[in-house]
Amino acid sequence: MEKLADRMVGFAQAAQFEQMPEPVLHHVKRRILDTVGCALGAYSAPPARIARRLALPVAAEGGARVLGSLVRTAPDMAAFVNGSMVRYLDFNDSGGGHPSDNFAGVLAVAELVRASGREFMTALAIAYELQNRLTISIPFYDHGWDQPVPLVMGCSLACGRLLKLTNEQMHHALALAVVPNLATFQSRSGAELSMWKACAAPNGARQAVFAAQLAGAGMTGPSDPIDGKFGLWAQTVGKPYEVRPFALGPGCAITITMLKRYPVRETLQLIVDTAVGLRRQIAAADMKSLHIETYQTAYDKSVHDPENWAPSTRETADHSMLAVTAITLLDGRITPDTYNCERFLDADVLDVIKHTDVEVTEEFNREFREFTIRHCKMIATGKDGRQYSSHETLTREDIARGPTDSQLEQKFTELTRDLLPTAERNALIAFIWNLESVSDIGQLVERLRI
Repeated sequence: MEKLADRMVGFAQAAQFEQMPEPVLHHVKRRILDTVGCALGAYSAPPARIARRLALPVAAEGGARVLGSLVRTAPDMAAFVNGSMVRYLDFNDSGGGHPSDNFAGVLAVAELVRASGREFMTALAIAYELQNRLTISIPFYDHGWDQPVPLVMGCSLACGRLLKLTNEQMHHALALAVVPNLATFQSRSGAELSMWKACAAPNGARQAVFAAQLAGAGMTGPSDPIDGKFGLWAQTVGKPYEVRPFALGPGCAITITMLKRYPVRETLQLIVDTAVGLRRQIAAADMKSLHIETYQTAYDKSVHDPENWAPSTRETADHSMLAVTAITLLDGRITPDTYNCERFLDADVLDVIKHTDVEVTEEFNREFREFTIRHCKMIATGKDGRQYSSHETLTREDIARGPTDSQLEQKFTELTRDLLPTAERNALIAFIWNLESVSDIGQLVERLRI
């Protein structure tokens, strides 16, 4: 049987732009538009400011640029700074982790080598495909390993592809990405989530760029990094797992990731819609109690831990079903400003949470297991004794369809309204929709000045 490392390298080397039909190419551009908006929208975020301070002293000719300021720095540092911006709002796409976390690493190398729009789009689709297929096939999370583990593998090979590494060098890049960079799930665990929640994956992209550059410069990596005695299988999940074939055609990973409509974790997108539906029937101030019915995965990710019942950091709040529900019921919407003003700490939010209980139902579990249908039901009991109910579902087809292009453009506009003049913003949107015709991806970066 062909080794996983050989399959990954073979796919990254053989994938071609022409293998992506027009609908797939359109999905690639949709993700790029969404990711750029998320990055610019977080330009002033604390982790981004910290990362920019560290990047400035190593500014260098021939490097890659930091989005917003367009300061040149080392490509791996640009990947970290830009990736921290992409990830901070928890608004970038999701599915097999957050595969748009690859964007900053791939962009840094693409700018370095002056790749065309087509070359950049192909490399990004490669990174998406590798990370997504690894994540859905291998239970890294169940064994306590975090998103950067599959990300650094896919991103290093996508970067290697842009650097035109040989097959041997690609294997070294993969080894140099895997062995030094096994990140634990503690980044997403503990009493309160920290800033590192938004920086762990960008650090994976940073290390992927570094690994590919090292391999290109002649550095060799540890042999057999996946199947070896102390390789990936042995050290993380205990045994080899079958990974489905990689491809860039219809149904490839970049076409099925969830484009978010709200800045909350993936499992909470449905929660917001359900709460909006309930709010149309009863005001939060008129509620005596609230009962939420959900499925086990959503409960485990957003309810189970005690900190989800009274989050004290924004990193925990956007992962809390209770906080997200209460804020939506009270305010009718959730935006990045919801967290900037620390709405989750307010007394009225905590009061709604105090009168809320959550139940996992077998019916919703079965629907999720057998048909991948997500259910959420909310039942409010009013102070007058009457009951009000809202029940929403989300299917795999709903996720793949996602928001419309106009809705994505509106999201982009809301994220960049205070950063870009209208004419520049509209020109940037049009530029991204036509990205396959761009001869040098640096032209995109040039437009991302704030």
